[in-house]
Amino acid sequence: MGTLAPFEAVPALRGAKIDADGQLRGPVGPLHPAPGGGGTQDLPRPIVGDFSSEASMPETKLRVGFIGIGAMGTPMSHNILKAGFPLTVYDRIPARTADLAKRGVAVASTCAETARKSDVVITMIGQVAEELEAVLGTGGVLEGAHPGLTLIDTSTVGIVASRKMASAAQERGVAFLDSTVSGSVGPAKEGTLCFMVGGDPVALDGVRPVLRAMGDRIYHVGPNGAGSAMKVIVNLMIGMTVLTVAETLTLGRQAGLDPRQMLEILGETAVNSPHLRNKGKMMIEGRFETAFALKYMQKDFDLIMEAAHETKTPLFASAIAHQVYTAA
Repeated sequence: MGTLAPFEAVPALRGAKIDADGQLRGPVGPLHPAPGGGGTQDLPRPIVGDFSSEASMPETKLRVGFIGIGAMGTPMSHNILKAGFPLTVYDRIPARTADLAKRGVAVASTCAETARKSDVVITMIGQVAEELEAVLGTGGVLEGAHPGLTLIDTSTVGIVASRKMASAAQERGVAFLDSTVSGSVGPAKEGTLCFMVGGDPVALDGVRPVLRAMGDRIYHVGPNGAGSAMKVIVNLMIGMTVLTVAETLTLGRQAGLDPRQMLEILGETAVNSPHLRNKGKMMIEGRFETAFALKYMQKDFDLIMEAAHETKTPLFASAIAHQVYTAA
């Protein structure tokens, strides 16, 4: 199989925007008329099927397993439970599953056990090596796989790891979807994540109700690896934007400009964006509470440079940003 250039995976995403929470939002191609007329709506028309109404839900709800009950996995799993899906959870740190256990959720002892008890297994794991171990390792998901199982990886692991898991899953007769997410903890709690899915569209159709419990937008962006490619692109844009805003405000301050006025003026120009407004405001106010841990941005830039290498794509500015985040 030849390499998959990230941009080739997402031809339908022209004009997409990244909002203050780091979420990908439409329009996709032309904006669609807003309900009731008068202007346009920001949310894109669903690409795959109709998400609305209970008619799209199977009569017998899928049994869902969720692996990785961390900052993102906790609200995502709670929303799955709220939607009425039978749920089994696993985390390598047992204390993280305690609250769900109190709610009557089954807690598995291994990833393999989670797979045996589920029709759909979702993983949300922070580091690439841990994700690969959870899926491919001893006691992993594929060890407990059975015919008809669908594995949905919502982690950020990059194109190479996604394809590796997809190949191993196929050998076991398991459908694999790299279903990366745009959006942080806030949208995860609200159930408004955006899913960027690579894999078989038929497999996606089968699990759409599960994804719909956690998000309000689902893009099918191509074959396995394409979901991870799109995530790399989104995080590249976010990471570069944060650095640009920081350096812009620092230079202006050193030149004697008023930071608040500078931010106001920049907001009236073509470079205005949610990240400029929100992150810029936090910077000039000296508020640096963590919304996305630095170690994950470092990991994401590792994956960005990996993608550049795999696709033989020179990324000069990104390579410098990679060094900045690594040094930080």
